Amino acid sequence: MADYKLSIIVPVYNVEKYLRECMSSILDQPHMDCEIILVNDGSTDSSGMICNEYKESFIKIIHKENGGPSSARNAGLQVAKGQYIAFLDSDDRLANGSIGSITEWIDYSDADICFMEANVLFYPNGKMKSLGDCLVQNQIRKKPREEVFEHLSTRPKYPGSACTKLYKRAFLLENHIFFPNDRRLSEDLGYVLDCLLIAKRFDCLTFPYYEYRQNREGSRTASVNAKTFWDLGIFVKETVGKTCEGIVPKNIICEYALSFAAYEYSIMLWQYSRLDNVDKSKANKFLKEYKWVMKYGRTRKLKTIRVVQNIFGNFITAKILDYYMKYR
Repeated sequence: MADYKLSIIVPVYNVEKYLRECMSSILDQPHMDCEIILVNDGSTDSSGMICNEYKESFIKIIHKENGGPSSARNAGLQVAKGQYIAFLDSDDRLANGSIGSITEWIDYSDADICFMEANVLFYPNGKMKSLGDCLVQNQIRKKPREEVFEHLSTRPKYPGSACTKLYKRAFLLENHIFFPNDRRLSEDLGYVLDCLLIAKRFDCLTFPYYEYRQNREGSRTASVNAKTFWDLGIFVKETVGKTCEGIVPKNIICEYALSFAAYEYSIMLWQYSRLDNVDKSKANKFLKEYKWVMKYGRTRKLKTIRVVQNIFGNFITAKILDYYMKYR
């Protein structure tokens, strides 16, 4: 039997300005039957010392050499004792009251994975905005896998954030699901896909849960460059490998899963407009090779992008997307 209902794993790296606020978002609300695992991933600022300030018995602190957020999350998974696992980035925070609602849900749930509600948090004015997953609870809760995937494939974006999910720990361990340790920026995308492809029981909770800090200075994902482009390319390529024989989906669930690759491919198209000329030739070749995944995009936006790409090609489509991203 699990020692706790919930384990919250917090990878920590050079977030001295934000870590106490992150921890307060947990500790300032009832957290019975919850453990917190702080994984200091070789911070070079005072983050490690801030971790050591927390002396409560339900807080575990791991200090390790820098290996990236995937390595830190995996280290937390190795020592977690909760029935369910949650991931919280150390510059973000949890919504007030969410932990109590989660632990109550755990009492009657057997889901392998549960989708949660998230907001983007803007500073300094504090404006809140939905992350845009637009998930509908009654289309996920206790629904067959095929119906869940069909619903996810029609959402405005691929709900690929690891932090907006709860995971049954036994499910993760039995299926040996861990984050990739290759320092890719898009590590969440493949991890969530692996969970979805293996999971048998799904749920969705709609109360406010996760609050993202938007456009933090020094954030790994604050800018577009060749690495952000190619790390998305890894996800597209791996998704095709997991779901297709050649370029043919293995089954209907795999066909729905290709919509996730189509969404991330569309992000690559936009990022293509921001690449230096030296990177564009290789990038253009990749975009041409995997252009076919766009036919599995099921939203109006992805279908529109596909038509524009077919007519105008990658370069002009990328410029149009860049204009849209600037002025939407």
